[in-house]
Amino acid sequence: MGGTIIRGGNKVDYFYEQLVKTYKTGLYKIANAAIFVVALIAMQEFSKNLILAIILLGVAGVCFFYKRNLFVEYEYQFTNGEIDIEKILEMKKRIKVATFHIKGVALLAPEDSEAVKSYQNKPSAVVKCYPATAKAPVYVAMVTEGKNKMQLKFVPDEKFLEYCFKYNPRAVKK
Repeated sequence: MGGTIIRGGNKVDYFYEQLVKTYKTGLYKIANAAIFVVALIAMQEFSKNLILAIILLGVAGVCFFYKRNLFVEYEYQFTNGEIDIEKILEMKKRIKVATFHIKGVALLAPEDSEAVKSYQNKPSAVVKCYPATAKAPVYVAMVTEGKNKMQLKFVPDEKFLEYCFKYNPRAVKK
C-alpha cells in the first residue's frame, strides 16, 4: 500500500501502511441474521407482551454490538520509525490501539521463536493486533518505551519488517 516518499532536498521520509484484512465468518453472518430475526419477533410481540418485546430488542442490541467485534481489520502505519496501529470495526469505525517508536522496541521476532521464548522481563500487558482469520505468521514486539510497556502481537509483512529493521536492526529477528 505505501512506500518510500522523498520530499525535497536530501531528506527521505519512510512511510508504509499495511492493511490486514479479514472476511465475514459464519459466526458473523449468524449474528447479523439474528439481529433482524430477533428484532422482527420483538416488533410482533409489542402488542401482546411488552416485557418480552423489550427483552428481545435488548438481545438484538447485544447481537449488534457483538457482531461489530467479529469483523475487525487492522492497519499498521510506519512513518520514520513511528508505528501506529489502528483497529477497524466493520470497515467503518477506527480505534487507535497503539503508537510507539520502533527504537523503543527491545525485540521484534516471530511468536514461536527462541528469541521470544527466552526473552527476560516480558511486559505483562499483551495486546493482540490481528484478526482471528489471519493466516500470516504472528510477530511479537516487546515494546519497552515509557508507559507503553507491552507485548504487541501482530502480522507484519516483509516490507514492514524491512522498515523496522532499518530503524532498529538489533531488535528485529526474522
